[in-house]
Amino acid sequence: MTQKLFDLNSYVKEFSAVVTACREDEKKPGEYLVELDKTAFFPEGGGQPADTGTLGGVLVVYVSEKQGVILHHCTAPLAVGEPVEGKINWQRRFSHMQTHCGEHILSGIIKKEFNLQNVGFHMGKEFTTIDLDGPMTEEMVEQVEELANQAICENVPVKVYYPTREELEQIPLRKKPEVENLRVVEVTGYDWCGCCGTHVALTGEVGLIKIVDFQRYKGGTRLFFHCGARALEDYRQKHKAIKRLAEGFSCKPEGVEESVHKLEEELSQTKGRIGEKNRLLFDLLGSQLKAHAPSVGGGKWLFLWDSGFTAEEAKAFAMAAAKGEGVLCTFFTPVAGGVRYAAAKSRDLSDISLKALCAALNKATGGKGGGSEELFCGNIPQAVEEKLKTLLQGLAESQNKNAAV
Repeated sequence: MTQKLFDLNSYVKEFSAVVTACREDEKKPGEYLVELDKTAFFPEGGGQPADTGTLGGVLVVYVSEKQGVILHHCTAPLAVGEPVEGKINWQRRFSHMQTHCGEHILSGIIKKEFNLQNVGFHMGKEFTTIDLDGPMTEEMVEQVEELANQAICENVPVKVYYPTREELEQIPLRKKPEVENLRVVEVTGYDWCGCCGTHVALTGEVGLIKIVDFQRYKGGTRLFFHCGARALEDYRQKHKAIKRLAEGFSCKPEGVEESVHKLEEELSQTKGRIGEKNRLLFDLLGSQLKAHAPSVGGGKWLFLWDSGFTAEEAKAFAMAAAKGEGVLCTFFTPVAGGVRYAAAKSRDLSDISLKALCAALNKATGGKGGGSEELFCGNIPQAVEEKLKTLLQGLAESQNKNAAV
């Protein structure tokens, strides 16, 4: 068993210990599992990530626990029986303390106000999440966030203790786990819960709780939130982004949303005008191509190669051209790293299988794509227009001959 210095005092940053065992990790060669008589390093557990830091100057990259023994995953071996100085990555640890305490504050308030239970908690690299066993609305989330930050302002004590069985009966635990010698974390007036994690001593040290999103999850709700330094950094980055947008729109930050809506309306109108012009262009272009198009499979083959169109425009043209009778349309648009294509055919052009034609094209060029007998889209590696045209014509004529037979 390893003595856990963090158990009743999360603020231990440096400590002295003796190395009791050291072996190379069989699963990760070059990484060593170091055991100590005592440690301030917190092992991953209870939704909280492991501490990192150093032991005698050697990096501790991860910490785990197995049957009461804490394993320090180190980048080099340490001599058994020798004393060693341990240093915690305090910035990382304190962020975990702020976040874990913030989770208790949120969970206690949600339980009290809405009788919803925390059924899952995870500190991730991007967000920290709480999973709840029931639905929440935006108004409920805002209310919880308001009350949580009020708890921070009150700066109430956060206590960690091991109650006796008799004392435990008097504690209004949020959850009643069936374990012996339960470690209780109490956020005075807000939450009582069995927990193995590290926490701040006063709620004021959490600094700030910001719920950044929520969504339905497995019949309940998943909250995404930040605490303390992570919440501040999240605000800082979003503030910079809004400030840049405000400068671009020549408006105040609070006017960005309205400016974006106006831009969206203008964009929608512009797309409408472009769409109408494209329809006129497609009609004209289609008429010109049909007048000189070669015959294939009992119809006309329209071949286009133009980098001035987007993939969506090429798709729209091919579909529009194929609405007529006896038309096979293949539209290729060169892009960086290859060529995109859209192929469509009229329903009455039964001698040509569009799927088989495009599958043969992909096989011959190393391309990829998918679709139906009426529309097929894909990508192929860089190709030369004339070679591609010759290849397609040969494939189509081969299909036509097979159909005739």
